[in-house]
Amino acid sequence: MSDDTIAIGGDEYTRVAAVGDIESNRGIAVSVDGIEIAVFNADGEFYAISNRCAHQSAPMCKAGEKKINAEHTWTESRGGVNAEACTVSCPWHLWEWDLETGKNEASGQRIATFDVAVRDEDIFVRI
Repeated sequence: MSDDTIAIGGDEYTRVAAVGDIESNRGIAVSVDGIEIAVFNADGEFYAISNRCAHQSAPMCKAGEKKINAEHTWTESRGGVNAEACTVSCPWHLWEWDLETGKNEASGQRIATFDVAVRDEDIFVRI
C-alpha cells in the first residue's frame, strides 16, 4: 500500500481529500483508479458517488456552483446538496440522486456509490 491508501476491514481505501478541502453542502471531483468520483460534504457527513449524472453526464461535483454554463441557462446557483434528505441535485436538469444509494426516485435509475471513511481529518474512498 502507498501512503495514500489504508486498509479498513481488509479493504483498501484511497485518500481523496482532507476534511477541510470540501465546504459544507458542496462537492469536489476526484479520480481514483481512473474512475471519476464526486465527493460531497453533507453537513459534515461525507459521501462519494459517480461524478456523472446518468441523465446526460453532467458533472455532479458542480452542483450548487454559480453559473457554470451559458448565461441564459443558469440561475444564481444550480442543483446542490440537501443534507437533510441526503441527496444531491444535478446542476444541469436538477435530477435528484440519493447520496447513500445512488438512486433517482423519479426514474428508478442508479449511479455508482462508493464507501467513504474519515480518518484523522482525511477522507478515503473504496473502489
